[in-house]
Amino acid sequence: MINHFSVLGVRPNAKEDDIKKAYKRLSNKYHPDKLLGASDDEKQQASIQLQRVKKAYEVLSDKKLRNAFINDFNNVIVTDPTAAMRELWDEYYS
Repeated sequence: MINHFSVLGVRPNAKEDDIKKAYKRLSNKYHPDKLLGASDDEKQQASIQLQRVKKAYEVLSDKKLRNAFINDFNNVIVTDPTAAMRELWDEYYS
């Protein structure tokens, strides 16, 4: 399960304004039109990250979706710890 708070780089108790600022900052950073000197591979990775940022903002900006995400995230049982650690590793080092 992707932690939308870590995707946007905000704390779980972040205000709506902080979430919006993080979204704008990251969407500008990963937007394909902003990556003029980047290779095709870098643009593809940025596109993937941009989709993650958009999804995180969609969930965290809606109060109902945010509360449901927090409830689900708090009740997650990790069935495959290796895959969970790989996801965390890829999130921070890719």
